[in-house]
Amino acid sequence: MKTLVIANQKGGVGKSTLAVHLAWWAVKTERRVLVVDFDGQANSTHTFVDADSSTLGLPSSGLFAPFVSGEAEAPLKINGYLSLIGADMGINDVEGMSLDTIEYPSSYLQSYREDFDLCIIDTPPNLGRRLLAALIAGDAVISPMALNGYSIDGIVDLQRTIIAVKNKYNPRLKNLGILPNQVNQRSKTQIARLAELRETLGEMVLPFILPARVAVSDAVDRGHPVWFKAQGQSSVKAAKEMKAVVKEIMARLEK
Repeated sequence: MKTLVIANQKGGVGKSTLAVHLAWWAVKTERRVLVVDFDGQANSTHTFVDADSSTLGLPSSGLFAPFVSGEAEAPLKINGYLSLIGADMGINDVEGMSLDTIEYPSSYLQSYREDFDLCIIDTPPNLGRRLLAALIAGDAVISPMALNGYSIDGIVDLQRTIIAVKNKYNPRLKNLGILPNQVNQRSKTQIARLAELRETLGEMVLPFILPARVAVSDAVDRGHPVWFKAQGQSSVKAAKEMKAVVKEIMARLEK
C-alpha cells in the first residue's frame, strides 16, 4: 500500500477536492483505496457519507490511540474498492494530546497494508499533530496551492516541515511537488506568479494547472467526480484537466 498525503499549511486551496478525485480515479482504475480524513471540517468524509452519519466505524481520532496489534477496527467500506476512516468530532482534540501520539497513525495504517493499494490522507490547513502524523505515515506528499501570497507562504512553511519530518521520523517521505489550483487564468498577477514558481522550482511544480471552475465544486457537491457524465464546455474542460492532474500525481507516486 502506498500512502499519499494531501497537504498545505493554508486553507481554501482545494485539498479535499483533490483528495476525493484521486480516490475516485483510483477506484476507476480498480485500485483498493482507503481515504483517511484528519481535517475537522470533514469535507472528504461528507463526500462519501451523510453529514449526520453515526456509523463511521473507526473514526480518524481513533488512530491517535496507542496501537495494539490485531485489535485495529476495520475501516468503513463504501463500495467494493473504497473504504473510509472519516473525521469525527474528536479529531480536533488531537492537537491537545501528547507529542508521542503523532507516531500512532503510522502503526494503524501499516496494519492495513495488505488490504489496500492506496491510502489517501486529507489533512487540516495548519501545522500541528495531525499534519505531522500524516507526514510520518506517508510515502509521499502532494501540495495543492492557490496563486496568492498567503498560499505561497504556506507552501514555503510546508517544505520546511517536510524536510524536518524526513530528517527525524520518515526518511522515505517523497515530495511529489506542488499543484497550482483554482487558477484564475485572466489574472495577470496569478499568471506571473505561476511563471515565477516554474522558473524557481522547476519540476517541483506539476506541468498542469487546475483553473477555477464551478463545474468541479458542483460535481463534488453531487457526490461524484467532475468527469462523471460531463456535459457542457466548462464541465468537459474541467474533466479533462482533472484527469490529467490525477494521472500525473499517480505516475509520480508510482515511480
